[in-house]
Amino acid sequence: MDYSLYKLEFTTPLHIGRDTGGASLDNGQMAIHSDTVFSALCCEAARGGRLEELVSYFTEGVLVLSDALPYAGDELFFPKPILHTTNLLREGDSGLKKKLKDIDYIPLSGFDNYLENLATNNLDLDSLRHNFGQLNTLTRVAIRGNTAPLPYHVACWRFAKGCGLYVVVAYMGETARNLFEYLLARLGLSGVGGKRSSGWGKFSVQRDIMPQDLRSRLEDVSAPYQMLLGTALPVDSEIEEILQDGWYTVIRRGGFIDSDTYSAGQLKKKTTYMLGPGSCLRCRFQGGMHDVSDNGCHPVWRLANSLFVGVNI
Repeated sequence: MDYSLYKLEFTTPLHIGRDTGGASLDNGQMAIHSDTVFSALCCEAARGGRLEELVSYFTEGVLVLSDALPYAGDELFFPKPILHTTNLLREGDSGLKKKLKDIDYIPLSGFDNYLENLATNNLDLDSLRHNFGQLNTLTRVAIRGNTAPLPYHVACWRFAKGCGLYVVVAYMGETARNLFEYLLARLGLSGVGGKRSSGWGKFSVQRDIMPQDLRSRLEDVSAPYQMLLGTALPVDSEIEEILQDGWYTVIRRGGFIDSDTYSAGQLKKKTTYMLGPGSCLRCRFQGGMHDVSDNGCHPVWRLANSLFVGVNI
């Protein structure tokens, strides 16, 4: 496998619903999970008649994708690893524990230092915090289908200058990578996330240099823990073995189906629960591809495979 890194510079606001489920129009998050990116790429591929090709690449492991994670300038950020240690912060100052809980991402350049000091009170938590942007809530008015104008609130993320999201893709062969690049560029023009009809979620794409430190971690299959960089789920026959002695979070994955040919009205996908980014397991796995359609006219695929990095602790 080889790897490519792409930086997404957002030119319009971004709306991505939170993982907690339920109504999320008035709330949101910054990062985009790998299964959401894949679904958006499928929509672009379907418009160009290349959906089966794209799905086959991901099903066979020819393409593997990370979450869209934050960057600031030249610094890339990982999800905070989900690990249990005898952490003195849990037994000490409640303010320090709260600060640690509020930190979601760790800079790649400080990742080893974070792991080394995780079990002590030597962590400089303030240095781990970074301002990637701001979540704003806007008030809109719904008119269509209402006897009177009905106000509602919608949240959008606006990135700070020099900040955005990056994705890493593992690939086998230039043909697969070229298709991914083509569809990602098209997606940037169409937009990703909610409120695309208002012009939200648009971005420009820049293929960037893959840092050697990141490549080494992606290739480190012998580390005692393997951390997910995206959402994933082992196949049923492997799940008990994969989760043994691991530390992980489970997140709800739902959403609506964006297809003109699936049904007359907009329908929801079947709800799936998956392992979240930052989950640390004892070994890597290749997840499956799940059909989350429900009485529609065609399958709707949810990607359950993602990239790992080795974690030495």
